[in-house]
Amino acid sequence: MKIYNALVAAFAAFGMVSCGTTDTEPPTICEAENLTGLPSVLFDEIEVDAGTSVSVHDAFCDDTELGEVRWDLHSAEGHEHEEGEEEEFVLNSGTDWALLETRVLAGTKAEEAFTFDVPLEARGVWDLVVSLVDAEGNAASDVIALVHVENDHIPAFTLQTVDGADPASWEGEPVWSLGSQVTVEGTVGDSDGLSEAELLLIRESDETVVWSESITTFGDTLVAFSVQVLVPADGQAGEYHFEMEATDGTGVGMHTGFHVEVE
Repeated sequence: MKIYNALVAAFAAFGMVSCGTTDTEPPTICEAENLTGLPSVLFDEIEVDAGTSVSVHDAFCDDTELGEVRWDLHSAEGHEHEEGEEEEFVLNSGTDWALLETRVLAGTKAEEAFTFDVPLEARGVWDLVVSLVDAEGNAASDVIALVHVENDHIPAFTLQTVDGADPASWEGEPVWSLGSQVTVEGTVGDSDGLSEAELLLIRESDETVVWSESITTFGDTLVAFSVQVLVPADGQAGEYHFEMEATDGTGVGMHTGFHVEVE
């Protein structure tokens, strides 16, 4: 009896090992058969308009059983992802807009659409990060699409040069020195005319405005500017934000800007 019990226990242990998971393959984003013209996260860039509703449609596959998918939509400003390429300099507006949604998936293939409404105050580039895991916990590498938001509803700033350089040539955020004078050249415009515009340098540690200057607009639809930003000599080193704000002739406002390291 003791021998029999030992054999039963041995076979039971063998059965548990042999029935254990052998699924080590991560799930994938596969091409759906009928996308009806909808964009996919597999696109390098998805172009959308502010104030519209957008659906991103994809198919998810796994050799045994899917688990869940997560969509993470957030502003691309000020950071980059290891899986994606560094985005060129873009002046983003409405950067507090972000969405996060997780959905359970079943079977070996599932088609899902991630639908979102683009705010009227948004302009620029957002990252849409899709994370996928199967039922056994195998995670796929994140897939990232750039969502480029066009916007004709709010005023628009463009920058030609900052401290003598085209912002498109920057590698990371610019570095300014305490006590320096930095020339910023650009334009601000809106088809409804401009009622006001202002540029500000703000210390991020306590949100103190250390420099500002208003731009004379006269209701024009496009105004060019060249300002001398004075970085206080007795200020604090650290992170700052150069902000640009404008309001059009109908009262629609916007703000945008970029980060600056002051040392």
